[in-house]
Amino acid sequence: MTLERVVLRHGLTKSLKRYMMFLLVGLMNAAVDLIVFNLFLLIGPTHAVWALSLYNTMAVVAAIANSYYWNKRWTFASQATGSMRERGWFIAQAGVNLVLNDLIVVWVSRYLVFSKSVPLLASGNAAKVIAMIASSGLSYLFMHYLVFRPKRSHKGGGRS
Repeated sequence: MTLERVVLRHGLTKSLKRYMMFLLVGLMNAAVDLIVFNLFLLIGPTHAVWALSLYNTMAVVAAIANSYYWNKRWTFASQATGSMRERGWFIAQAGVNLVLNDLIVVWVSRYLVFSKSVPLLASGNAAKVIAMIASSGLSYLFMHYLVFRPKRSHKGGGRS
């Protein structure tokens, strides 16, 4: 086996492991997100799209806080620094995630909630799951390449 193959295999294994860790954190985030969202639906059932958007926003914020904690301490622990740059990029990705999530929930809810044949909890959760799936891939890319990107080594003393 060549050195290149060993390096490539190690890199793929490391990336796959990190992605699997990210997926586990994502499952925890999904649980937090759905529990908070459903608590709001149970406390204040509504067909109003603005209220569903508000419920969704609060649920996503709770999931984002959970995401930062676990991704910083576990998934990307070897790269996390806690720097202002890192926090800034995390807040930026969280904002993009939140907007995308809300837009999808509002868009899907308009079709499902107004269909009287689909129960409120089912339509709200269907919209929520679609939004979570769509935003999770984008979230991973943001976190891997911007928020917790690997530290660059400065070998060789300078630019040539």
